[in-house]
Amino acid sequence: MNPKKMKEEMNKVINLPELWYSPDNDKLWMKDARGAYVPYRKGAVSSRLEHEFELSPKDSSALFAQTYKDNVVDLVTPIGGLKMGMHMISGNKVLVPKEQRRIEPIKGDWEVIRKFMVGMLGEEQFEWYMGWLQTWLVAYYNYKFVPGQVLICVGETGSGKTLLKSIHNHIFDGGGQPLKYMTGGTGFNGELCQVCSLHIDDKLNDLGPKGKKKLKAECKELAVAGEWRFEFKNKTAFSASPVQRLAIFFNYTEDSVSVMPDIDESTSNKISILDCKRKKMPMPTRTQADKDAFWKQIESEMPAFLYHIMEEHVITEELADTKEERMGVRGYHNEKALNFVEAYSNEGKRLHAIIEVLRKENGRSWEGSASELVKILKEEAKDYKSTPTSIGRFLNQRIACGSKLVKMVGHRKYWIDVQDYDEMEEDDLAVVEQTDQVQEVPELKDRQSDLLDEDEEDYY
Repeated sequence: MNPKKMKEEMNKVINLPELWYSPDNDKLWMKDARGAYVPYRKGAVSSRLEHEFELSPKDSSALFAQTYKDNVVDLVTPIGGLKMGMHMISGNKVLVPKEQRRIEPIKGDWEVIRKFMVGMLGEEQFEWYMGWLQTWLVAYYNYKFVPGQVLICVGETGSGKTLLKSIHNHIFDGGGQPLKYMTGGTGFNGELCQVCSLHIDDKLNDLGPKGKKKLKAECKELAVAGEWRFEFKNKTAFSASPVQRLAIFFNYTEDSVSVMPDIDESTSNKISILDCKRKKMPMPTRTQADKDAFWKQIESEMPAFLYHIMEEHVITEELADTKEERMGVRGYHNEKALNFVEAYSNEGKRLHAIIEVLRKENGRSWEGSASELVKILKEEAKDYKSTPTSIGRFLNQRIACGSKLVKMVGHRKYWIDVQDYDEMEEDDLAVVEQTDQVQEVPELKDRQSDLLDEDEEDYY
């Protein structure tokens, strides 16, 4: 039979299955009963073609020949948020064998989810969060990447951060943990390609300056670049654009927040920080049975919650990304969380070390130029390497990232708050808070003592 005649005969076959061939492992990819592509040996495909499609061995051989010629793929991998099927990515034919399930949004009641979210975040933060989630959801349901901030949630133990992570993983059908890759612990990140919800929890140690620098760079890349390079073991590396977001969850402890990327001019619209409060849950969560019932209620309300986010919620002008106009909502930085992180970041520790030096000879504040500050630090044998230029750049960065401890009060002249709030009397401290000169860093030990005295029932 000539090729033209053979093609005509093949086109007559009803419901001809779609086959793809991967030469890397000599496998044929064909849909199974679930509707996902799975790899088969040639013999298994022949059996299915004969029994399901009534193809003779001769017709099957013609189909194989056509597949080996026209349907060869360079890579087979799930890509988070993308449709199942063939995609051309960076000049490569990539077969996405399956896709995430998508919950159908349905108008209805989501009162339990609302109470949980508002209790944890408060009205203003929840308003911003809904806009952030809306941007992600619209991209997800449209199978297309859209830039969005890395979300950092800082809160006390039992404030609901783990539950929020579970909600993200439920909405987007799974999650992954990228910390090891994002901090240089491994060069392989192929397993992250297939998920949409990325998360880093608070079980962390200090990564050191190099680890934090890489984490900061990776956060910026993930937020806006729209493309990651994925390295697989024994597979060809390639670049793709999963519909991903990263959420990082921290406790209010020094060890936990020490790994957080610094917020400066380059990251202020790429990283958002929320404060998570410890509130009583809208349903009992004391026993595992209570928690299971609570989660089932959340699952039942999820279609209504998604409907509200996607169809009814409107991002206000105040919270919209009017500056860059690409992320839906602007970068949001809760003052309490930001100041706590500021105190324990590498740059924050450096600033507090400078304040300790200045505190010896000054009252409530110090004013002067970068050159004068360099001279003081050298005289106190605290810093021999810094120059006026580097110190000026450092102080400007602290101002840009929202620190209330540093201000510009004139041309190349700075004001630095050097008060010791731990040793101040309560009345004096109240006066300082009313003047809003500085946001006090939360006192961890006092807070933990208060929590230990509380009834642990109904917290998740």
